[in-house]
Amino acid sequence: MRVFVLALSLASLAFTTACGTRPRCRTDTCSGCCTQEDQCVAGTSNAQCGTSGNLCDTCVGAQVCGAGGRCQTSTVMTTMDAGVEVDAGVTPMDGGMTGAAITAPNEVWTWVDFPDSECGNGSPTGIGVNLSNRSSDVIVFMQGGGACWNQLTCYTVRSASDFDGYGSTKFANDSIKTQVAFNRTNMNNPFRDASFVFIPYCTGDVHTGDAVTSYGGHHKGAANVRAFLNRLGPTFTGQRRIWLTGTSAGGYGVQLNYHRFAAAFPDAEVHGLADSAQMINPTSPTLLAEWLDAWGVSDPPGCTGCTRNFNLVPAWLSSTWPNRRFGLLAYSRDSVLGPFFSLAQPDFEMATTTLLMGQYQNKPNLKYYVVDPAQPTHVMLNQLFTRAVGGVTLQSFVRKWAFGEAGWENVRGM
Repeated sequence: MRVFVLALSLASLAFTTACGTRPRCRTDTCSGCCTQEDQCVAGTSNAQCGTSGNLCDTCVGAQVCGAGGRCQTSTVMTTMDAGVEVDAGVTPMDGGMTGAAITAPNEVWTWVDFPDSECGNGSPTGIGVNLSNRSSDVIVFMQGGGACWNQLTCYTVRSASDFDGYGSTKFANDSIKTQVAFNRTNMNNPFRDASFVFIPYCTGDVHTGDAVTSYGGHHKGAANVRAFLNRLGPTFTGQRRIWLTGTSAGGYGVQLNYHRFAAAFPDAEVHGLADSAQMINPTSPTLLAEWLDAWGVSDPPGCTGCTRNFNLVPAWLSSTWPNRRFGLLAYSRDSVLGPFFSLAQPDFEMATTTLLMGQYQNKPNLKYYVVDPAQPTHVMLNQLFTRAVGGVTLQSFVRKWAFGEAGWENVRGM
């Protein structure tokens, strides 16, 4: 199934002492930035960079704390294949990507071909855009649709959607364009004024691969992301909010490609939300190795071992970008992910709980909204305006994630 998602900032923290409660570090009490210990600091150092009471960021790689309390990247350019590598700490010369900015009519879906991209059969794909001048906000949605990693799964069982190609015709008939966050007419949709970007999924590698295999599969998900960012970077420049979202395979793409988006938009606030994509590991490490080897996946910069142990990814995101928010929507019993990870539902639920307790607790910028369903199910964002858990609506959780409203907390229940 395919649905979408959205992302941004964090809530103030209460701090009490034996002498009582003192004012929280927040936008109206701090001109610098707030540490995770709720201390207001100047916000001018690389280790504590920020302003206006936002959570301090830690500059990484070649970044330095620049004007306005923002970590800014140096102007070092490096190329890789047909795209430009935009991993953390690296950005092209002249402060922008090397591709041409995308132009299209406002508030009309437009398909943009990328000749330097590849689907599973080697054919080129592209992206859909629906631009708007109502605001500077942007929602990027990474599509889901299974995965494959050998002759059996890619060509016999065909467990990955659109491995045989995705182009303008399929996009024209894809109902994703009218669902949930892409609905401009729904007054309850807080994202209706943003520009929309749709990244299709046709590589079978959860948007993370860069390999052509002996069985003929072109797993080029990560290479495609680089190509897309080569033009999206110049399209959406300057200070703005970028909500990076995705469902299922797209949710894994959000988490494993976040560093590329953060580097491609160095002046923007990039926030990530993943639906039905908890970073757990299969029972057999051999199975995980088979996936990653077939797809040609590399560890994100600074996240050594993350592709061999998915559990490490959420905390790495949280600590590397402490003033960005990362949300997870998940079912503790999942009808798709359980079989994919070769886990019986009780084992899948235990693995999910272990991940949440070990990675998401006590991290102000890393939160989950987890449903314990009576029967295993998959994908939650299509219920954005109808789902509620323990009195907390999914719409409220997502809105707080997106706009940095107070009270963004972990939620779990029936």
